Amino acid sequence: MTNYSKIAFIGCGNMATAIISGLVASGWPVEKIMASNPSRGKLDNLADQFSLQTTNDNREAANFGDIVVLAVKPQKLPEVCLQLSQCDFSNKLVISVAAGFRAAKIADGLKQNPVIIRAMPNTPALIGLGATGLYATSQATENNRQIAESIFQAVGQTNWVSNESHIDIVTAIAGSSPAYIFLMMQSMVEQAVSSGLPEQDAFDLITQAVSGAAQLAKATPAKTLNTLRKEVTSPGGTTAAAITVFKNNEFEDIVKKAVSASIQRGRELGNHN
Repeated sequence: MTNYSKIAFIGCGNMATAIISGLVASGWPVEKIMASNPSRGKLDNLADQFSLQTTNDNREAANFGDIVVLAVKPQKLPEVCLQLSQCDFSNKLVISVAAGFRAAKIADGLKQNPVIIRAMPNTPALIGLGATGLYATSQATENNRQIAESIFQAVGQTNWVSNESHIDIVTAIAGSSPAYIFLMMQSMVEQAVSSGLPEQDAFDLITQAVSGAAQLAKATPAKTLNTLRKEVTSPGGTTAAAITVFKNNEFEDIVKKAVSASIQRGRELGNHN
């Protein structure tokens, strides 16, 4: 990020806000950032928080940016691409964070063939702990890839995939997975409370336990996740009692089916678009 190219965000929801926050914190000059959005509310919040340039005109933002980040919902992307097709993208890098929307479809929508990189970040990017999968089209240069990597490393970890179809898998296991984990944590809190523990205590202990488990797995890469689980599970103990219920109710199959459903939905979005 040494040259600090001008960057425009088309759409400024939670993910765009998280990325902008990370960029500013990492030293990207605010005068080289612009955000566009149909309504003023989110733009005003961004302007108040970061003093960056904002507009209701997507074309104005796209013309401003050397890097154009498409951060709108997949359902809105065809309309946005049609608006932006009047802009010249020949010397711009396009980064899309829209799930399921293939690079070729973006190029078709823009009626041009720009350099496109697809990114799938997740909401922990809001606190700098995101996990982002990246895919670059064949036109992308090493410099394009480095720029995209720098942008998303400002909000967490990045991993490149070589096959665009793998972005659907990344969406399921990283982009969407915080929701799976939050659902499990919510169920654990509710059961702890119904069993008599104060809700705040349950929340504090469960969030720390989940965070700690993830950090332990990362800190001990020589151990498989299965090994780590077995190390917690003494035969006939309290953990074993819980694991038995999970297995009897096909917990692992449920998780695999849920991930598979997410992958399939990403592919459906891609085919529909």
